[in-house]
Amino acid sequence: MAKKSRSAAPSEEAKRDAEAAVSSVARQVKFNVAEYPVSMYVSRFSNDIDDRYFVPSYQRNLSWNDEQKSQFIESLIIGLPIPFMFFYQTADGRMEIVDGSQRMRAMRSFLKEGLRLRDLVLVPELNGFSFADLPSDRINKLEDITIRTIILDTDTDPSTRAEMFARINRMGTTANEAEIRRGSLPGPVTEMIAELAEDPRFMAMTPLTTKAISSREREELATRFFAYLNKNDTQDGRFPGYRDRPKKFLYDYLKDANQAAVQSPDIVQEMSDEFFRMLTFVQSAFPLGFRKSGTANTVPRVRFEAIAVGSALALRTNPDLKVNSKVIAERMGRVEFDGVVVSDGANVRSKLEGRIDLVVRILEEV
Repeated sequence: MAKKSRSAAPSEEAKRDAEAAVSSVARQVKFNVAEYPVSMYVSRFSNDIDDRYFVPSYQRNLSWNDEQKSQFIESLIIGLPIPFMFFYQTADGRMEIVDGSQRMRAMRSFLKEGLRLRDLVLVPELNGFSFADLPSDRINKLEDITIRTIILDTDTDPSTRAEMFARINRMGTTANEAEIRRGSLPGPVTEMIAELAEDPRFMAMTPLTTKAISSREREELATRFFAYLNKNDTQDGRFPGYRDRPKKFLYDYLKDANQAAVQSPDIVQEMSDEFFRMLTFVQSAFPLGFRKSGTANTVPRVRFEAIAVGSALALRTNPDLKVNSKVIAERMGRVEFDGVVVSDGANVRSKLEGRIDLVVRILEEV
Protein backbone atom coordinates (compact mmCIF):
# COMPACT_ATOMS: atom_id res chain seq x y z
CA MET A 1 0.00 0.00 0.00
CA ALA A 2 1.55 3.30 -1.05
CA LYS A 3 2.10 5.94 1.59
CA LYS A 4 0.07 9.09 1.28
CA SER A 5 2.30 12.02 0.42
CA ARG A 6 2.65 14.47 3.30
CA SER A 7 2.73 17.32 0.84
CA ALA A 8 -0.46 16.34 -0.92
CA ALA A 9 -2.99 19.17 -1.21
CA PRO A 10 -6.10 18.81 1.00
CA SER A 11 -9.18 17.42 -0.65
CA GLU A 12 -12.24 19.55 -1.35
CA GLU A 13 -14.01 17.83 1.53
CA ALA A 14 -11.13 18.65 3.88
CA LYS A 15 -11.26 22.28 2.78
CA ARG A 16 -14.99 22.45 3.50
CA ASP A 17 -14.49 20.88 6.92
CA ALA A 18 -11.68 23.30 7.76
CA GLU A 19 -13.72 26.31 6.74
CA ALA A 20 -16.67 25.09 8.81
CA ALA A 21 -14.36 24.69 11.82
CA VAL A 22 -12.89 28.21 11.38
CA SER A 23 -16.38 29.71 11.14
CA SER A 24 -17.50 27.83 14.24
CA VAL A 25 -14.58 29.05 16.35
CA ALA A 26 -14.76 32.59 14.94
CA ARG A 27 -18.37 32.86 16.08
CA GLN A 28 -17.15 32.27 19.64
CA VAL A 29 -14.86 35.34 19.56
CA LYS A 30 -17.03 38.46 19.52
CA PHE A 31 -15.67 41.70 20.92
CA ASN A 32 -15.92 45.47 21.14
CA VAL A 33 -13.11 48.00 21.38
CA ALA A 34 -13.22 50.66 24.10
CA GLU A 35 -10.82 53.32 25.31
CA TYR A 36 -10.79 54.42 28.96
CA PRO A 37 -8.63 56.83 31.00
CA VAL A 38 -6.17 55.50 33.56
CA SER A 39 -8.22 57.00 36.40
CA MET A 40 -11.25 54.91 35.47
CA TYR A 41 -9.31 51.66 35.29
CA VAL A 42 -7.91 52.30 38.75
CA SER A 43 -11.22 53.43 40.28
CA ARG A 44 -12.80 50.10 39.32
CA PHE A 45 -9.91 47.92 40.47
CA SER A 46 -9.46 48.44 44.21
CA ASN A 47 -8.36 44.81 44.67
CA ASP A 48 -7.72 41.75 42.51
CA ILE A 49 -10.94 39.87 43.26
CA ASP A 50 -14.00 41.80 44.43
CA ASP A 51 -14.26 45.02 42.43
CA ARG A 52 -15.81 45.84 39.05
CA TYR A 53 -12.60 44.67 37.31
CA PHE A 54 -11.01 41.48 38.59
CA VAL A 55 -8.12 39.09 37.92
CA PRO A 56 -9.19 35.52 37.04
CA SER A 57 -7.83 32.69 39.14
CA TYR A 58 -5.60 31.31 36.40
CA GLN A 59 -3.30 34.33 36.57
CA ARG A 60 -3.50 35.64 40.14
CA ASN A 61 -0.09 34.26 41.10
CA LEU A 62 1.64 36.39 38.47
CA SER A 63 3.11 39.61 39.77
CA TRP A 64 5.48 42.32 38.57
CA ASN A 65 8.13 43.60 40.96
CA ASP A 66 8.42 47.30 41.79
CA GLU A 67 11.01 47.88 39.06
CA GLN A 68 8.71 46.48 36.38
CA LYS A 69 5.76 48.48 37.73
CA SER A 70 7.85 51.64 37.81
CA GLN A 71 9.00 51.27 34.23
CA PHE A 72 5.43 50.75 33.04
CA ILE A 73 4.39 53.94 34.83
CA GLU A 74 7.37 55.69 33.22
CA SER A 75 6.10 54.52 29.82
CA LEU A 76 2.68 55.99 30.57
CA ILE A 77 4.07 59.31 31.76
CA ILE A 78 6.27 59.91 28.73
CA GLY A 79 3.65 58.69 26.27
CA LEU A 80 5.10 55.45 24.95
CA PRO A 81 2.55 53.22 23.15
CA ILE A 82 0.78 50.82 25.51
CA PRO A 83 -0.45 47.45 24.23
CA PHE A 84 -4.18 46.76 24.14
CA MET A 85 -5.70 45.14 27.20
CA PHE A 86 -8.19 42.27 26.91
CA PHE A 87 -11.26 42.09 29.16
CA TYR A 88 -14.21 39.71 29.23
CA GLN A 89 -17.57 41.06 30.34
CA THR A 90 -19.30 38.57 32.60
CA ALA A 91 -23.04 38.05 32.74
CA ASP A 92 -23.31 40.37 35.78
CA GLY A 93 -21.46 43.18 33.98
CA ARG A 94 -18.10 42.80 35.70
CA MET A 95 -14.85 42.74 33.71
CA GLU A 96 -12.51 39.76 33.89
CA ILE A 97 -8.98 40.86 32.96
CA VAL A 98 -7.93 38.31 30.37
CA ASP A 99 -4.68 40.12 29.62
CA GLY A 100 -3.37 43.27 31.29
CA SER A 101 -3.55 42.44 34.98
CA GLN A 102 0.09 43.41 35.56
CA ARG A 103 -0.47 46.80 33.95
CA MET A 104 -3.64 47.28 36.00
CA ARG A 105 -1.81 46.39 39.22
CA ALA A 106 1.02 48.75 38.34
CA MET A 107 -1.41 51.66 37.82
CA ARG A 108 -3.17 50.88 41.09
CA SER A 109 0.13 50.58 42.95
CA PHE A 110 1.21 54.02 41.81
CA LEU A 111 -2.06 55.95 41.94
CA LYS A 112 -3.52 54.38 45.09
CA GLU A 113 -0.95 52.35 47.03
CA GLY A 114 2.02 54.68 47.39
CA LEU A 115 4.46 53.03 44.99
CA ARG A 116 7.64 55.06 44.68
CA LEU A 117 9.24 54.89 41.26
CA ARG A 118 12.63 53.20 41.02
CA ASP A 119 15.22 51.99 38.51
CA LEU A 120 13.90 54.22 35.74
CA VAL A 121 15.95 54.43 32.56
CA LEU A 122 14.44 57.14 30.38
CA VAL A 123 13.55 59.65 33.13
CA PRO A 124 15.72 58.72 36.14
CA GLU A 125 14.91 62.14 37.63
CA LEU A 126 11.55 60.61 38.65
CA ASN A 127 13.18 57.92 40.81
CA GLY A 128 11.80 58.18 44.34
CA PHE A 129 8.60 59.97 43.26
CA SER A 130 5.20 58.79 44.40
CA PHE A 131 1.97 59.78 42.64
CA ALA A 132 1.37 62.53 45.23
CA ASP A 133 4.82 64.00 44.54
CA LEU A 134 3.98 64.80 40.92
CA PRO A 135 2.93 68.35 40.02
CA SER A 136 -0.84 68.74 39.80
CA ASP A 137 -0.80 69.22 36.04
CA ARG A 138 1.22 66.03 35.58
CA ILE A 139 -1.22 64.16 37.85
CA ASN A 140 -4.12 65.34 35.70
CA LYS A 141 -2.36 64.34 32.49
CA LEU A 142 -1.50 60.88 33.83
CA GLU A 143 -5.05 60.24 35.04
CA ASP A 144 -6.43 61.25 31.65
CA ILE A 145 -4.14 59.03 29.53
CA THR A 146 -6.31 56.51 27.71
CA ILE A 147 -5.59 52.84 27.05
CA ARG A 148 -7.47 50.80 24.47
CA THR A 149 -9.19 47.63 25.59
CA ILE A 150 -10.72 44.78 23.65
CA ILE A 151 -13.82 43.56 25.49
CA LEU A 152 -14.79 40.01 24.71
CA ASP A 153 -18.48 39.25 24.45
CA THR A 154 -20.32 37.48 27.28
CA ASP A 155 -20.75 34.42 25.05
CA THR A 156 -16.98 33.77 24.89
CA ASP A 157 -16.50 30.49 26.76
CA PRO A 158 -13.94 30.05 29.60
CA SER A 159 -11.64 27.75 27.63
CA THR A 160 -11.37 30.29 24.80
CA ARG A 161 -10.52 33.06 27.29
CA ALA A 162 -7.87 30.97 29.01
CA GLU A 163 -6.38 29.94 25.67
CA MET A 164 -6.33 33.58 24.54
CA PHE A 165 -4.41 34.57 27.68
CA ALA A 166 -1.93 31.70 27.20
CA ARG A 167 -1.46 32.47 23.52
CA ILE A 168 -0.96 36.21 24.02
CA ASN A 169 1.69 35.59 26.65
CA ARG A 170 3.29 32.72 24.73
CA MET A 171 3.61 34.72 21.52
CA GLY A 172 4.40 38.05 23.09
CA THR A 173 8.04 38.92 23.64
CA THR A 174 9.53 41.56 25.86
CA ALA A 175 12.18 43.68 24.25
CA ASN A 176 15.56 42.99 25.81
CA GLU A 177 17.98 45.73 26.78
CA ALA A 178 20.01 45.61 23.57
CA GLU A 179 16.82 46.02 21.53
CA ILE A 180 15.61 48.87 23.73
CA ARG A 181 18.91 50.72 23.37
CA ARG A 182 19.00 50.20 19.62
CA GLY A 183 15.44 51.48 19.25
CA SER A 184 15.62 54.44 21.62
CA LEU A 185 19.23 55.58 21.19
CA PRO A 186 19.97 55.91 17.48
CA GLY A 187 23.36 57.37 16.66
CA PRO A 188 26.87 56.70 15.31
CA VAL A 189 28.02 54.49 18.18
CA THR A 190 24.78 52.49 18.20
CA GLU A 191 25.23 51.87 14.46
CA MET A 192 28.87 50.86 14.95
CA ILE A 193 27.95 48.36 17.66
CA ALA A 194 25.32 46.81 15.38
CA GLU A 195 27.96 46.46 12.65
CA LEU A 196 30.49 44.91 15.04
CA ALA A 197 27.90 42.34 16.08
CA GLU A 198 27.78 41.15 12.47
CA ASP A 199 31.54 41.02 11.98
CA PRO A 200 32.63 37.46 11.07
CA ARG A 201 35.67 37.56 13.32
CA PHE A 202 33.72 38.67 16.36
CA MET A 203 31.06 36.08 15.58
CA ALA A 204 33.68 33.31 15.37
CA MET A 205 35.14 34.29 18.74
CA THR A 206 31.75 34.47 20.47
CA PRO A 207 29.80 31.26 19.85
CA LEU A 208 26.22 31.73 21.01
CA THR A 209 22.93 29.90 20.94
CA THR A 210 20.40 30.78 18.27
CA LYS A 211 18.19 32.37 20.92
CA ALA A 212 21.04 34.54 22.20
CA ILE A 213 21.89 35.67 18.70
CA SER A 214 18.29 36.62 17.95
CA SER A 215 18.26 38.59 21.22
CA ARG A 216 21.22 40.67 19.98
CA GLU A 217 23.58 39.26 22.58
CA ARG A 218 26.65 40.31 20.60
CA GLU A 219 25.42 43.90 20.64
CA GLU A 220 25.06 43.55 24.40
CA LEU A 221 28.64 42.23 24.71
CA ALA A 222 30.09 45.02 22.55
CA THR A 223 28.16 47.69 24.47
CA ARG A 224 29.45 46.35 27.77
CA PHE A 225 33.01 46.30 26.42
CA PHE A 226 32.96 49.98 25.47
CA ALA A 227 31.07 51.13 28.56
CA TYR A 228 33.28 49.33 31.07
CA LEU A 229 36.47 50.21 29.20
CA ASN A 230 35.75 53.90 28.71
CA LYS A 231 34.24 54.43 32.15
CA ASN A 232 36.93 52.48 33.99
CA ASP A 233 38.91 55.63 34.85
CA THR A 234 37.21 59.02 34.65
CA GLN A 235 37.40 62.40 36.39
CA ASP A 236 34.35 61.31 38.37
CA GLY A 237 35.90 58.05 39.49
CA ARG A 238 35.55 54.49 38.34
CA PHE A 239 32.27 53.53 36.66
CA PRO A 240 30.45 56.72 37.74
CA GLY A 241 26.74 56.15 38.19
CA TYR A 242 27.05 52.36 38.38
CA ARG A 243 24.74 50.93 41.04
CA ASP A 244 25.19 47.17 40.67
CA ARG A 245 22.54 47.24 37.95
CA PRO A 246 24.15 47.68 34.53
CA LYS A 247 20.97 48.52 32.60
CA LYS A 248 20.86 52.24 33.38
CA PHE A 249 24.66 52.51 33.34
CA LEU A 250 24.85 51.06 29.84
CA TYR A 251 21.93 53.17 28.62
CA ASP A 252 23.51 56.38 29.92
CA TYR A 253 26.89 55.45 28.47
CA LEU A 254 25.51 54.80 24.99
CA LYS A 255 23.47 58.00 25.07
CA ASP A 256 26.57 60.04 25.97
CA ALA A 257 28.78 58.15 23.48
CA ASN A 258 26.39 58.88 20.62
CA GLN A 259 26.35 62.56 21.51
CA ALA A 260 30.14 62.67 21.71
CA ALA A 261 30.46 60.92 18.34
CA VAL A 262 28.16 63.44 16.70
CA GLN A 263 30.47 66.21 17.91
CA SER A 264 33.66 64.28 17.05
CA PRO A 265 33.02 61.71 14.28
CA ASP A 266 36.56 60.29 14.51
CA ILE A 267 35.61 58.70 17.83
CA VAL A 268 33.71 55.93 16.09
CA GLN A 269 36.69 54.75 14.06
CA GLU A 270 38.96 54.95 17.10
CA MET A 271 36.54 52.80 19.11
CA SER A 272 36.25 50.28 16.31
CA ASP A 273 40.02 50.05 15.92
CA GLU A 274 40.48 49.47 19.64
CA PHE A 275 37.82 46.77 19.59
CA PHE A 276 39.62 44.84 16.86
CA ARG A 277 43.02 45.30 18.52
CA MET A 278 41.51 43.70 21.57
CA LEU A 279 40.15 40.79 19.52
CA THR A 280 43.53 40.20 17.89
CA PHE A 281 45.26 40.20 21.26
CA VAL A 282 42.72 37.89 22.93
CA GLN A 283 42.98 35.45 20.06
CA SER A 284 46.73 35.16 20.54
CA ALA A 285 46.98 35.49 24.34
CA PHE A 286 44.11 33.32 25.60
CA PRO A 287 44.13 29.70 24.42
CA LEU A 288 40.32 29.48 24.50
CA GLY A 289 39.57 33.07 23.66
CA PHE A 290 36.45 34.09 25.55
CA ARG A 291 35.20 30.53 25.94
CA LYS A 292 35.42 28.50 29.13
CA SER A 293 36.18 25.25 27.29
CA GLY A 294 37.10 24.16 23.81
CA THR A 295 33.64 22.72 23.23
CA ALA A 296 31.63 25.59 24.71
CA ASN A 297 28.82 26.81 22.46
CA THR A 298 28.29 30.06 24.33
CA VAL A 299 30.28 32.86 25.97
CA PRO A 300 29.23 34.04 29.45
CA ARG A 301 28.98 37.81 29.76
CA VAL A 302 31.13 37.88 32.88
CA ARG A 303 33.94 36.02 31.16
CA PHE A 304 33.77 38.23 28.09
CA GLU A 305 33.77 41.41 30.18
CA ALA A 306 36.79 40.32 32.21
CA ILE A 307 38.94 39.19 29.30
CA ALA A 308 37.92 41.86 26.78
CA VAL A 309 38.08 44.88 29.07
CA GLY A 310 41.13 43.61 31.00
CA SER A 311 43.01 43.02 27.75
CA ALA A 312 42.11 46.45 26.34
CA LEU A 313 43.23 48.17 29.56
CA ALA A 314 46.54 46.29 29.49
CA LEU A 315 47.03 47.33 25.86
CA ARG A 316 46.34 50.96 26.73
CA THR A 317 49.17 50.77 29.23
CA ASN A 318 51.48 48.86 26.89
CA PRO A 319 50.40 48.88 23.21
CA ASP A 320 53.27 46.51 22.35
CA LEU A 321 52.32 43.95 25.00
CA LYS A 322 53.32 40.41 24.05
CA VAL A 323 52.48 37.37 26.14
CA ASN A 324 52.81 33.61 25.87
CA SER A 325 49.43 31.89 25.74
CA LYS A 326 50.73 28.89 27.68
CA VAL A 327 52.00 31.17 30.41
CA ILE A 328 48.65 32.96 30.52
CA ALA A 329 46.84 29.64 30.83
CA GLU A 330 49.12 28.65 33.74
CA ARG A 331 48.52 31.99 35.49
CA MET A 332 44.77 31.68 35.05
CA GLY A 333 44.86 28.25 36.65
CA ARG A 334 47.03 29.47 39.50
CA VAL A 335 44.64 32.27 40.48
CA GLU A 336 41.60 30.02 39.95
CA PHE A 337 40.24 32.32 37.27
CA ASP A 338 37.19 30.16 36.55
CA GLY A 339 36.20 30.28 40.19
CA VAL A 340 36.46 34.05 40.34
CA VAL A 341 34.70 34.79 37.06
CA VAL A 342 31.26 33.33 37.77
CA SER A 343 27.73 34.60 37.27
CA ASP A 344 26.62 34.66 40.92
CA GLY A 345 26.31 38.30 41.96
CA ALA A 346 28.05 39.19 38.71
CA ASN A 347 26.73 42.75 38.55
CA VAL A 348 27.92 43.78 41.99
CA ARG A 349 30.41 46.57 41.46
CA SER A 350 33.18 44.90 43.48
CA LYS A 351 32.91 41.73 41.39
CA LEU A 352 32.87 43.64 38.12
CA GLU A 353 35.98 45.57 39.13
CA GLY A 354 37.62 42.46 40.58
CA ARG A 355 37.33 40.29 37.49
CA ILE A 356 38.59 43.05 35.18
CA ASP A 357 41.53 43.82 37.48
CA LEU A 358 42.38 40.14 37.73
CA VAL A 359 42.86 39.88 33.97
CA VAL A 360 45.01 43.02 33.97
CA ARG A 361 47.24 41.52 36.69
CA ILE A 362 47.52 38.23 34.82
CA LEU A 363 48.61 40.03 31.67
CA GLU A 364 50.98 42.47 33.34
CA GLU A 365 52.63 39.98 35.71
CA VAL A 366 56.38 39.95 35.15
